[in-house]
Amino acid sequence: MTDPHAGPTAGRAWSRRLFLSVTAAAAVAAVDSGCSLLGGPADPNVQAAGDRTLEKTKINVSLIPCTDVGPLWLAKKNGYFAAEGLDVTLVNKPNGPGVISSVFGGDADFGFATYPVLVQAQLKTNGKQNLRVVADASAAKPDTTAVVVKKGSSLTRAEDLKGKKIAVTARGTMADLAVMAGLRAAKVDWSTVDWKQIGFADMLPKLESGEIDAAFFAEPYVTIAQAQAGVTTVFQPLTGALDGIPLSGYMATEQTTKQLPKTVAAFQRAIRKAQTEAATQQGDTEVKQTMVDNANVQPDIAPVIHLPSYPISADPTRLQRVPDLMQQFGLIGQKFDMKPMILPQLG
Repeated sequence: MTDPHAGPTAGRAWSRRLFLSVTAAAAVAAVDSGCSLLGGPADPNVQAAGDRTLEKTKINVSLIPCTDVGPLWLAKKNGYFAAEGLDVTLVNKPNGPGVISSVFGGDADFGFATYPVLVQAQLKTNGKQNLRVVADASAAKPDTTAVVVKKGSSLTRAEDLKGKKIAVTARGTMADLAVMAGLRAAKVDWSTVDWKQIGFADMLPKLESGEIDAAFFAEPYVTIAQAQAGVTTVFQPLTGALDGIPLSGYMATEQTTKQLPKTVAAFQRAIRKAQTEAATQQGDTEVKQTMVDNANVQPDIAPVIHLPSYPISADPTRLQRVPDLMQQFGLIGQKFDMKPMILPQLG
């Protein structure tokens, strides 16, 4: 943590460096993605996992570093993937579209993204390439997100944000959906908002300089901003009607799920085990440690980070809340049925 006796300039510099380090993409290891599917026993990419023979063992998973993927890091660290016969390489991406591109392009076998991004990607393909949700990743809990203003700001209520400059990482995501829902609950016309699409790394400096009036932060950025800059929470958007709403999931192309069913099932089992563990007190501690190990979160901040919930099944009724919300706010212009997109547990 920064020196408490350092001046404000040093504090802002440290904060910016930390935000940049949290969001910086890790170096991508070169991995043979493998074009041969369903190979015979001589294929070096085939390995027995207990009594299950996997079609492919070396897999890439694209992700965005955040609290939502804590169980994914846990599954790799604790050997749950290895126990299933999987050799997993985790590849960081800066945003959801980058993850989608890597999955559609064949660079990644599985990917992690928020559900609004997955729904919009599915609609854009017009059925030419289909995505399947192979596992749920996270759901909203109080304190995991916040719309914040700088310390000492006169903006104290959601009603004060009418016509203000609010930063979100991207439009058409759970970020602006959550903010719009929160403003609607406060009877504020969200169409008056001057949306600014800014990466988390740049939000805090722009907030402090007055370039933006408010910012939507998700953990671990909420806790970091509170600890280092004393930001004030105006409202928590993922509460009330949005409490428990699904946030993100793991996906693969339909082609992958059909050609590699045993590999997909092994991935599902490892994720399910990690998600189950994450719900325990010990698992909570371990997931927070993964923030230190994989997202450069400072050890003294990690224990107070608020984690989302980690569901162990992708329930269609629950996931349907996302496209329904998207339609309400005009992010999609049609009714979208999530159920065909969800892949059942294969084994």
